[in-house]
Amino acid sequence: MGSRRSERGRAADLPLEGFFGGISPVLCLVLGIAFVVVVAIVDHFTGSEIVLAALFLMPVMLVTWNAGRTAGVVMAGIAAVAAQAADIIDGEAGIPSWNAVVWLAVFMLTVWLLSSLQESMRRQGARMGALLAEEEELAGDLQQQNDLKDTLLHAVAHDLKGPLAGILGAMQTIRRAGDLGLTDQEMEDLYGVIEQAGAKAARLIDDLLDLDRLGRGQLTIDREPADVAAIARRSAAELPTLAGHPVRVDGPDVEVDVDGPKVERIVENLLNNAARHTTVGTPIHVDVVPVADGVDLIVEDEGPGVPDDVKVAIFQPFRQGAAANGGVGIGLSLVQRFAELHGGSAHVEDRPGGGARFVVRLPGEVHRSEMQPALRAV
Repeated sequence: MGSRRSERGRAADLPLEGFFGGISPVLCLVLGIAFVVVVAIVDHFTGSEIVLAALFLMPVMLVTWNAGRTAGVVMAGIAAVAAQAADIIDGEAGIPSWNAVVWLAVFMLTVWLLSSLQESMRRQGARMGALLAEEEELAGDLQQQNDLKDTLLHAVAHDLKGPLAGILGAMQTIRRAGDLGLTDQEMEDLYGVIEQAGAKAARLIDDLLDLDRLGRGQLTIDREPADVAAIARRSAAELPTLAGHPVRVDGPDVEVDVDGPKVERIVENLLNNAARHTTVGTPIHVDVVPVADGVDLIVEDEGPGVPDDVKVAIFQPFRQGAAANGGVGIGLSLVQRFAELHGGSAHVEDRPGGGARFVVRLPGEVHRSEMQPALRAV
């Protein structure tokens, strides 16, 4: 619709712009004056039997349309004088002064109408351009949402497939426990597989729900004194994904007013990310550093690091759903958004010596109690 209207507007411009279009306003005015002179001469030689005064409207219209309202007013005055001069030279009777006033009024009215029409067309064109831009932006957003949906479905299906396969496999084995002669320890191991797989699937669902609540502004923080270093040590000791990764946690036992469960999610997501993107045996280092208005939580690994061109995008949801190392691409997004809920921030930088260094600032009142040894190893 918008393109058809634009084409009609351009078609309407052609009769006027085709004559004086594409030239400077000064040259346009000069050509208009020449046009008036030619009309006045022809009008004189044709005599009173053929009235050509209406032709003076043409240069007024052309100059107004192509050079603007000011040039049109000048052209109107010149055309009125020329029409008056032609009447005087022809020796016509009557009151030529009133004749000139009438023609000047007609020319001025023409200038006003044409300039108003042109301004209206420009505004209409600007509005149509804005509408087209909005439509293109909306189409782009819809395409992006569709791509995001496809990525989400692929990522969630990929991440759920593993836990579900583990649960189904363990259950099938348990059903045949009598035939297979499984020991109590083997049965306990199978129950552990089901528990871990179920916990992983539940965490993925929790992550998706939290991301949705964050988008709706429904998630808040509940601050209370919490020992961030203790949270980090507990997570490092309990996370099954860290098997085979030596993890060291450094930091004093300092309590900070933060949302403990969300800080635990931050630590877990950072550790899971480090384990996912490094080979077994790669060390992971967690450092909790008290600052003036809170703590810095730093997680370093000695893996391949993060390329510069994805250091920002890595915190956007579903950006890593199709990655070879797996992961739905929510964990780091929640890290950043949970930090922002605290009034803090999260970013990634290169680790000196190679690898990635994630830094999370968690503002909050620091309660400095008796300091424990700064170095804790897990």
